[in-house]
Amino acid sequence: MRVTDKRGKLFGKINIIDFFVVIIIIVLIAGAYYKFGVSDKTGTTTALQPVTYTVKVNKIRDYVFNNVKEGDTLYDKTSGNAIGTITKIESEPATDVVEMNDGTVVRGQVENRINVIFTVEAQAAVSDSGYFVDRTYELLVGSNKKFMTKYFECDGSVYEILG
Repeated sequence: MRVTDKRGKLFGKINIIDFFVVIIIIVLIAGAYYKFGVSDKTGTTTALQPVTYTVKVNKIRDYVFNNVKEGDTLYDKTSGNAIGTITKIESEPATDVVEMNDGTVVRGQVENRINVIFTVEAQAAVSDSGYFVDRTYELLVGSNKKFMTKYFECDGSVYEILG
């Protein structure tokens, strides 16, 4: 017994191309249901919890630091999504490794530069696989990102997740 007839219909009832289109639509619907309904990362049933994390930005100029204020919204430059509110700003002198004339290596202060640590609060889905701010932005300690507020833009890294 043949699966398709002379006109290309599956079991003599439905065109084989239409059959594959229906299968693809069913798979897409099942994937969307899993992603937005069942998945613990993006599912709407997962409650968002307050998460505090720190972002460290190395070797920036003073005037950039002066443009950041507590209460500013922090954004991910790549996606443009808000990833929390800055609640605390700390600074320290920037240091770097310097080779001396005699060949020794020492850590010295970098002139006209500071390191800044932002404490950020956000709402995140917390699961065994990690922290997801607003269910989409994954927080990973040590991940280098481009951060921005209304008044500045810089490269930094997630330094610590306090939970």
